[in-house]
Order: sequence, then C-alpha cells, then structure tokens
Amino acid sequence: MIAANKFEKIVLTLQLIKSDGLSVEEDATVSYKVFDSTGTVELVSTQSAAFNSTTKSYIDELDPNVDWTTQEVGTYLVVWSVSNTADDFFTTYTEELQVNIDKTLIDRILGLVHQNIEIDETIFDTWHNMESARVRIFADSAKTQVLATYRINCTTTGPGQFSQWEQVEE
Repeated sequence: MIAANKFEKIVLTLQLIKSDGLSVEEDATVSYKVFDSTGTVELVSTQSAAFNSTTKSYIDELDPNVDWTTQEVGTYLVVWSVSNTADDFFTTYTEELQVNIDKTLIDRILGLVHQNIEIDETIFDTWHNMESARVRIFADSAKTQVLATYRINCTTTGPGQFSQWEQVEE
C-alpha cells in the first residue's frame, strides 16, 4: 500500500523482478492510472513511469496539484500497465493508495480549539475587555515549533461586550 498526504506529491514505484529472482526488467514500457476504490472511475489519466537505474525500478512523481486536482482523503487504486518485457510479466498490477489529511492541518485545528496555544501581546480597554492579542498554535506542549500565528482584534462597546470580533492569520 502507498500512503500519502492530501495534495502532496506522491512518488510511485514499480519494480519488475525477472523469473530468475535476481535481475530486474529495465526495458519495459510502464504506465499507470489512478482509479476510485472500486476501480471503475478513472481519476488520473495515463502517466508514464521511467526506469531508474539507481533504485532498479520504474518511478514517477504524481503531483496532485497538476494531475489530480479533485483529490480527496480516501482509498484509491493505482493500476500499473506493463508491456514490452523480455520476461513473462503480468500486463497489469494493482496496488492501494491511501490519501490522508495532512497532520499539520489537524494540529492547526486542535490549536483553534485551544490545544497547545499561547495568547500574548494582549491589549485591554478601559472596561478590561480584550481588544487585541496574538494567538500562537504550537506543535506540542513544549512550545518548540509554531504552526500558525493569528491576531485577534475586537471592537468593544461596554463592559463584557463587543460589536465585532476577528481572528486572522498573520
């Protein structure tokens, strides 16, 4: 199974080991398509994979931002097509591709619900209402890596009251 984060480039590899169990096929024509989990809806049209002499496999980098702009989190099928081989290989190989949500986005969401955050640079009005502050979301409780920084601004109208509140990323 191949695992990737949503909208990150995916390196796909296929190695064709010959029947002797030692050597690999280097001169085949190899391509692939990506289908939904049932194998019925084509999501990425035919892409070619090139032989890489270092890894002894056929490789291609799939860029979802170019080749698969409708990508969603889920399970998909990569169907490889193989032809022009010296050995007796199958003409197709299928493997599962799991697309996951980017962990950084999950950490940012957790921060917005007040996990691993810090509020500082606060400014209060004469009624002791907070008018402005900085909110930082950290990757962990040790606060060693800032994931995002936001600025809170609000317009106060009286003690414990405001007419407008915004939190925007800096």
